Amino acid sequence: MTQPSGSVLSLFWSPLCAVGSHGPAGPNAQICLSVLGASIVPARPRLLVALWKGNYTHDLVRASGTLAITVLAEGQEGLLAPLGLRSGREGPKLGGLDCRLTPEGDPVFAGGAGWLRGRVIDAFDLGDATAFLAAVEETGAGEGTPLRWQTAQRTVGEAFLAKWAEKSARDRAAAERAMRWLA
Repeated sequence: MTQPSGSVLSLFWSPLCAVGSHGPAGPNAQICLSVLGASIVPARPRLLVALWKGNYTHDLVRASGTLAITVLAEGQEGLLAPLGLRSGREGPKLGGLDCRLTPEGDPVFAGGAGWLRGRVIDAFDLGDATAFLAAVEETGAGEGTPLRWQTAQRTVGEAFLAKWAEKSARDRAAAERAMRWLA
């Protein structure tokens, strides 16, 4: 089923988030559209974070069992290229970016609409991705309006959108081969 741009399915994407973790080579982060609340118990907040298996951050979260999430704010579109177009497997990609590390070593980006750090409780294999159930251990308020992909597309420019489309097409082809789907 192919969905056109602006499809009702895009309404289910979360605000753009930078999801980060750490490993022996240091911290890393990626852009993620799939972070959602997974608890109605205020004393036990949880999130479900879907990370594609091809992303380096996926492997770091799986290995370390920790993650940090920054909900990006409007005006932080400049993080989309360094965190979304290149893999941390190619080398460190956080250089020059305004971030700090949690006690576990996971990156949190300055200027976001909010942030949190969490610990993985469980992981669910989706074929092409893993949905990590994370216990939220600490949160912090930020400023600004959460950045949504629909808003970002109007400000990032045609060059970025062309690179994003090229990367997305490769990712989708790999995901389609690996994802769990109807028999």
